[in-house]
Amino acid sequence: MTNVTNQPQTVMQIIQGTPAVQIAELEYVRDKYIQNYNACHREKVGELMYARNMIHFKQIVGASKQLKSCDPFSLYACFATAAVNGYSLDPNDNEVYLISRAGKACLDRQAGAYIRRLLRTGQIQFCEQAKLVYEGDVFQVHNGRVLDHVENFKSDRIVAGYVRMVIGENGADRFFIYRKSDFESWRKKSSNPRTIMKQGENGQYLSESLWDNGELNGENPEPNFLRTKIIKHAAKEKCWATGNTPVNIEVFTEVEVDTDDDGTKLETKSQTFIPQGTAANVPTQYQPPLPHQPPAPSMNGKVPQPVGDDFDEPQQQAPPPPTKKFDDDEF
Repeated sequence: MTNVTNQPQTVMQIIQGTPAVQIAELEYVRDKYIQNYNACHREKVGELMYARNMIHFKQIVGASKQLKSCDPFSLYACFATAAVNGYSLDPNDNEVYLISRAGKACLDRQAGAYIRRLLRTGQIQFCEQAKLVYEGDVFQVHNGRVLDHVENFKSDRIVAGYVRMVIGENGADRFFIYRKSDFESWRKKSSNPRTIMKQGENGQYLSESLWDNGELNGENPEPNFLRTKIIKHAAKEKCWATGNTPVNIEVFTEVEVDTDDDGTKLETKSQTFIPQGTAANVPTQYQPPLPHQPPAPSMNGKVPQPVGDDFDEPQQQAPPPPTKKFDDDEF
């Protein structure tokens, strides 16, 4: 393991002069990873996580010509950011992927990365698997809460989806419900929104998209793909508090990105590096919502009707106004 002094200029020079696959093995990088991890997580297992992620880092970078040619410091920034946020670089964990973009390495965040942040900041206890609502199902919603969902298996046409997150130790929960129109708005942001025929060197071929399950003129996304999308968007909603990073922790901008299925939108962290000796950050105060009230009584004894393209909430007394209102444009 290379011995690196803590002089900033020397560190930069050595990182820039180190082969990409060996960056994670530098003594300075190892010490900084462990320091970042232990400062940001209750479980002080920085050494264990370093050993695990270092192996995956070397395997991923070593297998990619694009990553090996990336700016070396961007690779270091990705590795250090993984420590701050507790990300696993194991591709099987589906939290983040190490990718190349415009000559720099980036962390492509998946749904698991967002759920990990909510768990790490104590905003949720756990997240259930997303569920899909098909045409013909019985689906009742009141005041943003799913009261009943009975799958009747009458159709394969997806009309809605939702996910439940438990936010309190007492079982208080929060539902996030999305319609087909929401799916279509997500689809428009993708650079691969539909399956089409393309012309290649050897003739025409089918360029598949998960947004229509690999079918020409298909109307349903691939189910598991859509469930992951629902969880990711729910974990990115504006209702969640944004946490701060402890003092003296390296935070890099333009490292974490959302590709939206090979899209081009780039999202950067808004935090900046705070030099040693400055006042400590004051963490965001997260106010969990009040526990939900018991479900409203049935609709005057009427039998719930199966849903079609859209679903309607039962027409009961108007719910109380929300404690905080967001502009529609924020969503």
